[in-house]
Amino acid sequence: MKLWKFLVVLGVGGMVAALLVAGINFLVLPSLVHSNKVVAVPDLRGATPDAATDLLRPLGLEVEVLRTSPHAAFAAGLISDQVPAPQAGIRTGRAVKVVVSAGPATSALPDLVGQSERQAGMNLTRDSFQLGRVVRVRQADLAEPKVVAQSPQAGTRLLRSAAVDLVVAEPAGRQQYMMPDLRGVTLERARQAIERAGLVLGQVETERHGGPEGTVLEQRPRAGMRVAKGDRVDLLAASR
Repeated sequence: MKLWKFLVVLGVGGMVAALLVAGINFLVLPSLVHSNKVVAVPDLRGATPDAATDLLRPLGLEVEVLRTSPHAAFAAGLISDQVPAPQAGIRTGRAVKVVVSAGPATSALPDLVGQSERQAGMNLTRDSFQLGRVVRVRQADLAEPKVVAQSPQAGTRLLRSAAVDLVVAEPAGRQQYMMPDLRGVTLERARQAIERAGLVLGQVETERHGGPEGTVLEQRPRAGMRVAKGDRVDLLAASR
């Protein structure tokens, strides 16, 4: 009988204890958990982490730096992003997570001299640069166009998307002349005139003619035609 009463008392005591624990969990703990008030997060972008700390301390908040990352709009050392966002609600005692700018992203300019204009443009695009002004010049003894200068110089660190100017040399066209009239002059004088013009004396044929021996009768190209340096001139001279 006594054992039965003891078990009843023990069971009732356990139920009371369980009800007390449940009541504490239901009534007391929520009030403890939610005792921190909600505040609006200020805009920390553009501030240093130290300045952000001074700004958050009176609000009961802290700063947590997540990482450093390049950013085009914010100088190195300034906060470029934050979580929660500005004006979002956050409970006091918590941390505002921030990303600190490493400054605008830069790259070293490649050496473009000696490349074709097309290849230079492709290399600039590959490295996130843009092709700027292209100045063209004529250069003798050049087989095909190529880049002969660039600005800025190779190795210079530039912001990505910066423009790079090029100087492209193109083969100089052969200088042209009007073919002089050599008819009636001697072969020697014709040879001298041909050499002065940068032309080459080609085949010299003779033909029996009543005029002075060695006098030029015909020429190819004919007088007045356009010729360029290195062109060949053939002559027909009088003979007896």
